[in-house]
Amino acid sequence: MRQSLPTCLAFALLLLVAAPTHAAEPPANWTLDDAFRRTIASHPNVLQAIAKSQSARAQVAVARNAWLPTATLDVNHQEATNNAPSAPTASYGLNPYWQGSLQSKWIAWDFGKTTANMDAAEANVVVAEQDLRAAKVQLWSALAQGWVAVMAADAGLSVYQASLVQLQRQRDAVRQQVELRARPELDLWKAETDVAGAEGDVLRAEEVARSQRLALAVAIAEPHLPPGPLAPPAFDLQTVDAAALDDDARLDQLVALAVTNRPEFASIRARIEALQRLQLAAERVIRPNVYVSGQANAGGNDLSALAFNYGLTVGLAFPLSTLWTQQPYITDAAAQIRALAASQDAQILTLRGQINLAISSVVQARKRMPVAAAQVRFGEKALDAATQRYKAGAGLWLDVADAESTLLKARLAVVQAELDVQAAVAQLAYSLGRITPLQ
Repeated sequence: MRQSLPTCLAFALLLLVAAPTHAAEPPANWTLDDAFRRTIASHPNVLQAIAKSQSARAQVAVARNAWLPTATLDVNHQEATNNAPSAPTASYGLNPYWQGSLQSKWIAWDFGKTTANMDAAEANVVVAEQDLRAAKVQLWSALAQGWVAVMAADAGLSVYQASLVQLQRQRDAVRQQVELRARPELDLWKAETDVAGAEGDVLRAEEVARSQRLALAVAIAEPHLPPGPLAPPAFDLQTVDAAALDDDARLDQLVALAVTNRPEFASIRARIEALQRLQLAAERVIRPNVYVSGQANAGGNDLSALAFNYGLTVGLAFPLSTLWTQQPYITDAAAQIRALAASQDAQILTLRGQINLAISSVVQARKRMPVAAAQVRFGEKALDAATQRYKAGAGLWLDVADAESTLLKARLAVVQAELDVQAAVAQLAYSLGRITPLQ
């Protein structure tokens, strides 16, 4: 059956709207902060925390509803007999009766009960907001560690690739020497073996680099990472040196700074405040309510002749049953407050150890950098000397291979030392709560 042009266009538009959409590809040369901002915009953990924050804000409005008046409208029609003991005979005929009523009640004053419940709900909003920040911080920590791991894998791959190129050049030089019968064929076999081993190292390094990139992409909920090297992260930290390890006062300052900055501790403080306000609300439940209520009703057997009545009531209601029902809630809130306070103290002790270990890691990683750099310089000189001796016929290929292996290890040590510093600084930034995108 032939369809009209407007129908076809509408159907095509419907398919276009209903088609699944995908997030834009991540930009090339993005930084850690760019990746973090992109990740928190769509990561499920963050979206869940945002939803909980919105729910907590809605609970404030729920608590405020106690100030609003209630109203009930009831309209009914009844068909019933109208027998009475004084009637001489019983009648079983049904008589109609129409009735309508409107009732409204407003709590004029509850002596602070609603205010306490609203304060507790607002404190829970702070809890949800700090939980949201904590989710972002934990995501940043995982992202930073994964970022550094990708950089380490990429840097290691570059070192292995450079070593392979160097070994291929040396093999070609050995081949020329063997063809000129200046060196035994055994040297060429050894050189070919070294090249094959280097090719295997490159393949393994490529697999490690792919695996690290895939792991980071999964952690940040991306299908894949952009090609090319990742930009080194930048961390905004105060100068921290080895002196902090032996200075208890300095370490106490850093711990106090972390307790102030870390959203986990802010969340505990907010939870304690929320429980205190909830405990106050439970204690105020026993207080009376001053209320105003109004009633209006109309009823009768004939819709055209209904009787109308209305009334206004002002009263004081005492919830007596709360005298024996609220104490368990008060006791429970007090116990939860003590548990949170003890948990905070335990976490502060753990935090002190984390900061101490993170500072030690930063200091030790920085110390390894000049040592590793010196090993590279000496390794390059040793390789050059071994190569020159081999070309002059005064050395063995084994000396060249040993020098090349030593230089490769030294270069890997430099890369690892540099990235160890980045990883240790990232851990220290997380421990201190110094997350730049969240400042």
